[in-house]
Amino acid sequence: MQNTFDEISSLIDLGSFEEAKNETALLLANLDKHDDGSDVFSIGYYNAASFLVDIAHANSDAEIALYAATCLENLESRVIDFIEPHQYFYNLANAKSNLVISDSPLNISFTSIETLIDAKNYYWKSIKEARAIGKEFPEQYVNLANCLNYQFRFSEALRYYESVIESNPEIPQAWINQSESLLMLNTVSNSFSIRMLDKACSGYETAANSNAIPKAYAEYYATRSTELRDQIRELGIEITEDNHAETRKEFESLSEYRQTCCTNSLTLSEHGLYCSCAGSARDNLTIPLISTPLGGEFIPQMEAVLNRLKSEYSLARRCFYEYSTPEETSTKLIHEECFTDLKTSECLGLNYEKLRISFRLCFGILDKIALAICDHYLLHPKKQKIYFHNFWQLDRDDRRSKFEEIKNPGLLALYSIATDLNKHKQGEWQDFKRFRNALEHGFLVLTKSDQFEDTYNTYQFSNDVEFVSINNFELLTEQMLQLVRSAIFSFVFSFRNKALNMNSEGGIKVSFNRFNID
Repeated sequence: MQNTFDEISSLIDLGSFEEAKNETALLLANLDKHDDGSDVFSIGYYNAASFLVDIAHANSDAEIALYAATCLENLESRVIDFIEPHQYFYNLANAKSNLVISDSPLNISFTSIETLIDAKNYYWKSIKEARAIGKEFPEQYVNLANCLNYQFRFSEALRYYESVIESNPEIPQAWINQSESLLMLNTVSNSFSIRMLDKACSGYETAANSNAIPKAYAEYYATRSTELRDQIRELGIEITEDNHAETRKEFESLSEYRQTCCTNSLTLSEHGLYCSCAGSARDNLTIPLISTPLGGEFIPQMEAVLNRLKSEYSLARRCFYEYSTPEETSTKLIHEECFTDLKTSECLGLNYEKLRISFRLCFGILDKIALAICDHYLLHPKKQKIYFHNFWQLDRDDRRSKFEEIKNPGLLALYSIATDLNKHKQGEWQDFKRFRNALEHGFLVLTKSDQFEDTYNTYQFSNDVEFVSINNFELLTEQMLQLVRSAIFSFVFSFRNKALNMNSEGGIKVSFNRFNID
């Protein structure tokens, strides 16, 4: 049986997917005939289903993808003790993604996105399991980014592509999908720059020159690159190494704080999504502005909301930066802040409070986005306060169809982000809400290690106490900042999309803040 596995694997590597499909079908038929319920046959089924995942992706075959996903789900109890969990969840996530990614992302609805949400959750499960044992691999992040890209979460997807490219530039899929993401961003945001097109073009060129993809695919990406280069030349622009050197020089001229924001994907600049030149030096993200007084009051109204979101995000980001890079004056405060020594390992003081403030502010930003959507579209849930993670309630009161009526990429992205925080959607970041509640209404104790020392049983006075290690909370706060940044971009794209639709239907006229050509 091992020879059959090796043969199918080789066929997939060579791009002979139809032949690999036929061989896998024969393998499955043979397994069905001789299955004795043993571990050997369970693993054989698992490997065959994993082959089908790759084949379904290559052939955009939703039927095979569904069969593979069903097989993997049915096999979980039989193989989970033999297959590392991160590998199992990774394959299942790929299978789930294939059910939808074979379709155009612009056809995603408030119903079909649920499958992608499942896939996204499984990718996160895979990454968390792998991270716990030090076995993360770049393909996890590339495929997570692909899944997020189909949910129009561009800021997160582009960040993961860039991270993989920096650490593993030999992986062509990272370059290819980064290019695809940039072109999708162009479509959804209705904004572009020469730098955006140049970066997309470079990604295709790099993939075309890779030996890690079949020749036919390489030729296709070479053609895509040539088409984009021709479009750039039609605009009268020629990109040279001097342009890239100037970009690096502009980045080096930015303040240390702004460089950190650019490097860690914490800017609110559309240009900053893919470039760190002077164009990303300011948080100049805006919704289209009214150019004629012909109604459309929602634009300045939502721009006022955006101002509030940007203001609070800038404080959350700054607090995180100051915590991460404490100044000398902050260090000296340690000697001025006096806390009773209770023989615990709790982290106390001004600098730690900055980290807590950063995390807490993020939830307020998200809830304001939820309130703005509910107010604007008259979609307040019945008898419930509005919180970003659960105000959607798509399965109640025909709300799914109501959201489908106003559907646009930005709104779908916001829903996807909300599911990350929702325990009823098995969101992988659902603990964030519990931590936020502890910060606001109870006690969130940051500890210096995973093992909390409490000699005097200090915190036995309350049941509402959460203990989180400082190292873990740092990572969670950074993740929260990324989710909120993504939500702010999606908020802007959502209402920009509405403005565009009104303009195309003969309603108000809008002007867009086009990026400078660099």
